[in-house]
Amino acid sequence: MRTRLRILSDESGATLVEFGLVAGPFILMLLGIMDLGYRGYVDTVSKSVLHQVARDASTGEMTVAEIEQQVNDGLDDLVLKNAVIDVTAQSYFDFTNVGKPEKLTTDNNNNGEVDPGDCYIDNNKNDEFDIDYGIAGTGGPDDIVSYNIEITSPRLFPLASMIGLAETITISNSTAVRNQPFGAQVDLVETCVSDLG
Repeated sequence: MRTRLRILSDESGATLVEFGLVAGPFILMLLGIMDLGYRGYVDTVSKSVLHQVARDASTGEMTVAEIEQQVNDGLDDLVLKNAVIDVTAQSYFDFTNVGKPEKLTTDNNNNGEVDPGDCYIDNNKNDEFDIDYGIAGTGGPDDIVSYNIEITSPRLFPLASMIGLAETITISNSTAVRNQPFGAQVDLVETCVSDLG
């Protein structure tokens, strides 16, 4: 009887049990905070690198391949091994048209679409009416260039599946910069549609 009471009153292992109950959730929360912090850091640094490279490219002396290389070099020490960095550049005539469709100059039936007899400004000179008329590349003098970066990276810690999250994170940033006036800006050309076939 005495031994039984002594065993029941013994609390020497209680701390270990309490630690075992608290440690798992605490470590999981700590790793989650570190993962979130890493994502925020990559987001901030990638935005900074993209802005710097865009300013450097505004002189018209860099190709898209050189821009991609500079962005990759700027993020090389930061991103994880299997991360994929995608950089795109599209040029526009001015800031008001970034991401917008080509401008209709004549809309005979006022339906907002290009029909036979309608005219529009063919900014990218592809003989088609485009919803986003940006031209791939860094454009010409005084053009506005929209630079976009998308980073797809594995998470810092491979624990996402334990709490129902994706195994990868995607970070996107963009900036728009006006090119320096290193020459004359190309004028826009009006195109009239005679037949849509």
